[in-house]
Amino acid sequence: MMRSFFLKGGICTFGYVRVTRSELRVREYEAYQATYCGLCRSMGKCTGQCSRMTLSYDFVFLALTRLSLLGEEFGFDRKRCIAHPLRKRSYMKRNKTLDYCSGAAALLNYHKVRDDLSDEGGFKKLSAALLLPFVAHGRKKALRMGLSELDGKISDGLRRLSELEKENRASVDEPARIFGEILGDILSYGIEGDGARVAHTLGASVGKWIYIADALDDWSEDAEKGRYNPFILLYGKERPDEGELDGIKIALKNELCSAEGALDLIDFENSDIKNIVQNILFLGLPSKIDEIASEDSRSRSQSKGKGKGKNKNARKDKDK
Repeated sequence: MMRSFFLKGGICTFGYVRVTRSELRVREYEAYQATYCGLCRSMGKCTGQCSRMTLSYDFVFLALTRLSLLGEEFGFDRKRCIAHPLRKRSYMKRNKTLDYCSGAAALLNYHKVRDDLSDEGGFKKLSAALLLPFVAHGRKKALRMGLSELDGKISDGLRRLSELEKENRASVDEPARIFGEILGDILSYGIEGDGARVAHTLGASVGKWIYIADALDDWSEDAEKGRYNPFILLYGKERPDEGELDGIKIALKNELCSAEGALDLIDFENSDIKNIVQNILFLGLPSKIDEIASEDSRSRSQSKGKGKGKNKNARKDKDK
């Protein structure tokens, strides 16, 4: 019953945490792409070849942020791969951070599929049953990497989130906070001292932002399919009006302000990585909300148009 942020573009992705490409320099975007490719290679080595199919750019944000928090050295190389056999592509060389993110992704995949198997029906439950052996294999490898404590934190957080959603709790803040804690735990795991606090604050803020944005994005679809959505329970309608949208945008902006405060405490040794992370937080995420809001405005306009058409036909019938 977990919200669909796990389903956008893969099994275990958020779907929102991406750059605004036009605002990056060429070498910055190449580093961003190369981190994605390096993470893909690392997933194949650490959690199995099948796990590479679940990769998304969302985990690039986690990898780049952890690299900076830990001050870990990294490098790039060029190779061909199965997905791009004709020409060599730049990729980040395997390192501890990429391996860790591979394991964390495998754990999220596993617990999401287990949740679908318990709570969903029909095609989604069948898909979960077919996927379970593959994600269980990935989780087993992640546990061998020493991530059993993180596995417990993710499992406990998603269990609390599922229970709250099953209660049909009319609160956005409560489920968003739980998901924020999960992302905060993932980002800060294995980091010590002040760095851990900074990482957890940043992860929690971005996690809350993701949950709120996802609930806003799926508002109409959830209303149509009868799925849990805190906004539906709070406002009792199928889609938000302009005033409600403005209020939600303010809440999302506040979470980004919290993330900015944490980001300012990170000592970025590489200016390209800093620019990529800042681009994601301050350009990529807000642009996604603008995209969601504009799509919702179009939906409202279409609904009004259909309503006018029905009224017009009704008047014609009455005249007849």
